[in-house]
Amino acid sequence: MRTPVQSAISKRWLLRTSRLALATAALLFAVSMTAWAAGKQGKDAAAKSSDEAGKTADGEMPPAKTDTVHVTIQTVPPRKAQVKWGKKNIGPIPAPRALVLERPRDSGPLDLTIHASGFLPVHTRAYTFTDSRVAVKLTPPAEKNTLFGYREEPAPPPNPDAGAPTTVPEPPRP
Repeated sequence: MRTPVQSAISKRWLLRTSRLALATAALLFAVSMTAWAAGKQGKDAAAKSSDEAGKTADGEMPPAKTDTVHVTIQTVPPRKAQVKWGKKNIGPIPAPRALVLERPRDSGPLDLTIHASGFLPVHTRAYTFTDSRVAVKLTPPAEKNTLFGYREEPAPPPNPDAGAPTTVPEPPRP
């Protein structure tokens, strides 16, 4: 059992430790609020400096992005070719020039197929995030073994029947 002196000491000790805990919590709160305020001021200053960095020499903001992008498609070597987007025929690529498509910004990728006579068809993808240029290398069928992923066609077997007898024997009669 505790004596009255021990009880008084333990109450005093409990009071001091709770005051110390309260002072520590107040100090931590003050430090965190100061850090938060400094971070907010830093973000505001960074946003202001980025706005100023985007300005032109005249002090004006550059024009906003347009709602459309231009996708330029060109063949190497320059040949007349037909461009398809799925089953939809987009149009021809003029011989020395490029085909320019106008699409809505961020409307998704375009999976295109380019067909040129005398060359293998080429499948490619164009993006609509920003103006882009796609240069397609045309490959003649004689050089298809130079393409990545090319596989040799297996040689036909020497005997097409694979060793089966040429005549079928009749089953024995009882």
